[in-house]
Amino acid sequence: MNRRRISLFVLVAVFIMPLLPSIHVRATQATRDRVQQADRDRQRARDQVQDTQNLLQGVRYEMGVLMEQMRELDMRLVDAAEALEDVEMALVGTEARITAAEADLELAQQESDIQYELLRARLRAMHEAGPIGHLDVIFQAESFVDFLMRMENIRTISEFDQEVLDRLEDAERRVADNIELLDRERRLIGNLYLAQQDAMAQVEAALAEQAQWFETLAENEEATELLLEAQRAEQHALDVIFGQAQAALNAEIAEAERRRIADAAARAAAEQAERLQRLGSLDGPFHWPTPASARITSNFGPRTNPITRRSENHRGVDIGAPTGTRIYAAQDGYVRLAAWHGGYGLTVIIDHAGGYSTLYAHNSRNFVSAGQRVTRGQHIANVGSTGQSTGPHLHFEIRRNGSPVNPLQYFNF
Repeated sequence: MNRRRISLFVLVAVFIMPLLPSIHVRATQATRDRVQQADRDRQRARDQVQDTQNLLQGVRYEMGVLMEQMRELDMRLVDAAEALEDVEMALVGTEARITAAEADLELAQQESDIQYELLRARLRAMHEAGPIGHLDVIFQAESFVDFLMRMENIRTISEFDQEVLDRLEDAERRVADNIELLDRERRLIGNLYLAQQDAMAQVEAALAEQAQWFETLAENEEATELLLEAQRAEQHALDVIFGQAQAALNAEIAEAERRRIADAAARAAAEQAERLQRLGSLDGPFHWPTPASARITSNFGPRTNPITRRSENHRGVDIGAPTGTRIYAAQDGYVRLAAWHGGYGLTVIIDHAGGYSTLYAHNSRNFVSAGQRVTRGQHIANVGSTGQSTGPHLHFEIRRNGSPVNPLQYFNF
């Protein structure tokens, strides 16, 4: 990588990339405002739909109650009609009985008149004949027994005539009384008939009023259904608008995340470029053992052991890198060890001139063997997490005459 490309990465990271999130944040905030407004509109429409549904349920409930009341009024009207028919039949029967009684009275009066006329004729004849007539009847008796019988007959005839007259008068009185009773019954039944008619009229008026109110409720139901349909259509439209706004917001959030990742990548590239610049200007006897993208995760010196959680003196530096990252020889030399080395896991130790040696631990794989000569920058192993390790990294040590020293003093960090 040449310095021009490195400078370009630095320019993008330092001047251009920081501007992108702020521009997008403003755009996303505007979209968030649209989403919130769309959500408020959608909630308002949902509340309106709920209110209208409650109103429609209330109208339908009232229609059901009213329909039940109308059914009861219909039954009352049927009962009233049947009762009125019974009253009419009773009135007709009473009228018929009155007619028959009046006919009986007329016959009784006619019979009484006939009997009365017969009696008057007989009395008139007896008056015209005078007392002699009775004496003639008596003296014409042939014997005393006949005389007594004739006297008895005369008396019996007189009593019979009186009895007939009395019976006829009594019959007239009874018929007249019966007619009077029937007439009172007719008046009572007539009053009952009028009262029943009035009751029917009241039921019919109430039924008509209920029917009119039911018709009004039916119109309200239809209007409410139309309103509910329109509100549901509006709610659906607002749901669509909200979905579009939410999709736009999600797209902008995704774009913001993409820009953030790109920004982070650009900054990482700039940092790597700077690191490469530094590595390219190292003035020491050692070559950095990993690619420039690797980073130091634990320095030389006192620290808390991540495995035992005890204080210790860290004898090297830990360089974090993914498993499989290449490890390079820091200087020319001979491999003293390339094997498992206790808590270090797979390890490579190289002896160099001047009493120096370097150690590379926790490797996933070694590519050299003991006694082999290696050169500066040669690929000798891959990063791993063998031995006592909490994750993939390279534990790197520089020793001088067998004593660990801070490796970073030999590099321009």
